[in-house]
Amino acid sequence: METRVIVYAAVGVIVAFIAVIAVLPGSGIIKNIVPHNQNLPSALTAISTDIKPLDMEYNGSSVLMITDRDATVETKFSVTNPNNTTVILELINYGIYANGILVGHGAFGQRYEGSLESSNYLPLVQHNSEVITNKAQLHNDGNNPDAWSALQKGTAKITLSGTVYYGTNTAFSGQNLSTDFDFTK
Repeated sequence: METRVIVYAAVGVIVAFIAVIAVLPGSGIIKNIVPHNQNLPSALTAISTDIKPLDMEYNGSSVLMITDRDATVETKFSVTNPNNTTVILELINYGIYANGILVGHGAFGQRYEGSLESSNYLPLVQHNSEVITNKAQLHNDGNNPDAWSALQKGTAKITLSGTVYYGTNTAFSGQNLSTDFDFTK
C-alpha cells in the first residue's frame, strides 16, 4: 500500500512540474519574478521581456534577368532587432509590385517547425542589423502586359508589401510573432 502512495505522489509531482513549465512562460508571471539586468542568461531574458517588432527597411529591388515569360528580381532588406535578446528571423514573405500591380511573390527563410537544425533561420543578436538579399522568380501570366513591359524596359517602380515572421524560441518558452510591412507608398 505504501508503494502506491509513493507512486501517486511521484506522478502528482511530475504532473505539477509539467503544468508549471507549460503555464508560466506564457502567463507573464515570469516577467514579474525574473529581474531585468545585463547578466541574465539569454533564455531567461527572452521570456522575461516584451518583444518589440523588428525594424524593416527596404533597400531596393533590381531585375537581374527578364524574358517574355520569366524574370529574376533581387531585393534587399535591412532588418534590425531592437530587443535586449536574440530574436530568430523565420520568414519574410512579400508581394512584388511593378507600378502598383502585383506581378509576383518572394520569400526568404521558412517558418519555425520545432528544430533549428538544417533550417533557413537567421538569429538576430540584440540591437544588431542584417542586410538580407533575396532573389525571387517571377512568371508572366499575361494578365498585366503594361507592368511586364515596364519591367523589361527597366522603367517599372518596384515596391513590396508583406509580413516578417520571427520569434524567441528558447528551451523555456517560445513566442511566435509577426509584423506586416508595406513599402508600396
